[in-house]
Amino acid sequence: MLTTKDSKQIKLVFLAGMNDQGKPIYKSRIYKNVNVANATLDNVHAFGQAMAALSQWPLDQIILSTDAEIFDIIA
Repeated sequence: MLTTKDSKQIKLVFLAGMNDQGKPIYKSRIYKNVNVANATLDNVHAFGQAMAALSQWPLDQIILSTDAEIFDIIA
């Protein structure tokens, strides 16, 4: 029997400065094992904004990723 396990993660991308050629330097942080039931777009956006307020760099992107793993259950 096959079953799936859904998991979500939040990736925050920050603009950390510019290099010598004037191109942006990005730093990212990934938060795994996000509660699937509570990961609404509004909640994820609020989380991203709250974490950005604690960061020294400005927030550039908030990315919500969803993965589904397929498991074969052997009885």
